[in-house]
Amino acid sequence: MINKSNIPNILSVTRIIFAPIFFYAFLNELYLISIIIFMVASITDVLDGYIARKINAISDLGSYLDVTSDFILVIMSFLAYVIKGWYDPLILILITIMFLLFIGTSSIKKPVYDPIGKYLGTYLMLMIFMSLIFPEILFMQILLIILVLFSLISIFCRLLFLHKSNLSL
Repeated sequence: MINKSNIPNILSVTRIIFAPIFFYAFLNELYLISIIIFMVASITDVLDGYIARKINAISDLGSYLDVTSDFILVIMSFLAYVIKGWYDPLILILITIMFLLFIGTSSIKKPVYDPIGKYLGTYLMLMIFMSLIFPEILFMQILLIILVLFSLISIFCRLLFLHKSNLSL
């Protein structure tokens, strides 16, 4: 029998399992299967947080597992896109930097509030899905420009918050 408090973590782990399956399906041009896998993975992302709050099973481990699962799914998806030539390899560096920045500024004594960055993961998931649905080069370039702007604004917000926090200490 599964302990109810483990359900959110199990849902997060399923995204880690779905990531290489998506990668394989996409690289083998099984696009409909890729879309379905990604949609199911996205649903687990929504459900894990909802269920954790609903049954009061929120934990630091669960929060980091959720973010790590998202990161793995996002990186594997964009790695597949890079291999197929849909995106420039530099996108993987940008995503990794943003993830590390999130982890680094979330673990400090007073976590950084970033009103933009908290939506960056959602945008990346949307970007993966939209790229699958509309794989035209111009559309993906627009999505990439938005990602870069999103990331720059997020970095600026984090730096501003850190600066203000240091002034008030």
